Amino acid sequence: MLPGLSGRMETLIQSKAEINFSYPVTLKGLFEKKILSDLYKQYLIECFSSKLQSEKRRLFSNLSKLGPILGLENDEIKSIHSNVGISIYQRFLSQSLSKGFLDTSDTTFLTTIQNTLAMENSVCNQLIKDSKKGVISLAIEKVFASPRINPENVIKIRKMADQFNINFDKDLNISDDQRSKLFRIEIDSGIEKGEIDNKSLDSILKIQNSYVLENIVAKKILFDCVNTKCEGSLLNAIASLRRNDEAAVVKELEKMLNFGDLLPINFKNNLVSANEKSQLFFILQSIGGESEAQKSKLDLFKTMINL
Repeated sequence: MLPGLSGRMETLIQSKAEINFSYPVTLKGLFEKKILSDLYKQYLIECFSSKLQSEKRRLFSNLSKLGPILGLENDEIKSIHSNVGISIYQRFLSQSLSKGFLDTSDTTFLTTIQNTLAMENSVCNQLIKDSKKGVISLAIEKVFASPRINPENVIKIRKMADQFNINFDKDLNISDDQRSKLFRIEIDSGIEKGEIDNKSLDSILKIQNSYVLENIVAKKILFDCVNTKCEGSLLNAIASLRRNDEAAVVKELEKMLNFGDLLPINFKNNLVSANEKSQLFFILQSIGGESEAQKSKLDLFKTMINL
């Protein structure tokens, strides 16, 4: 036993180098147990809420003395630590994960909470995973609640889920239809921007795996995306041809061939007349010269429109 101040006795536990305090007079019995527990709980929350490090150290330095003064037993203190720790851990995770990751300062603070309140590793790991799942789930809900879905938000969510190691199917139970829609939105945007082409097959597979889609489903979505864009460009080219706007014709045909280069599409004969096919081919042929790339482009064009 160590000599204390004002009649208190301090017990030194050698293995942990911690001082346990006991007092001849406590508040036990003078107030309801819930009031005493709430006082300790509020003080504990204040310890973690303080912004100034000096203030935080001062508060924590007195924490081990507060429980005995209030007359709380060790088991009661541990129970409060556990409940408050989970609440603080969850609140901090929710705020920190909103930026898409946990940085060094975040993990340091989480470790401080865990060590201070003697929280189990398994509990903390589960809290982190549940919080990550919550952030992704909320983001997905916002996406589908929006009247117009922004592809950039979808891409951000998918990358965040990859970083958090969260599975859209097993961890979040996102339906097949919703996962397919997210995949289509991202693929459609990538094709439109030219970020996805015939050299990006690995990227497509990575996106497919992130959304946990079977090959047959992903291939159908990819085909539908390419087919829709190719058909739209071809119809725009025909419309420009009828307006004698050759520059617009070339622009639309180039877009169509870029899409078709990713996944060759063979259009139905009734989509464009034989005369219009010949005119489109002539315009395309007149701008490219005799390079191998131009020959390949013309061959692809003939294949796509059955020329």
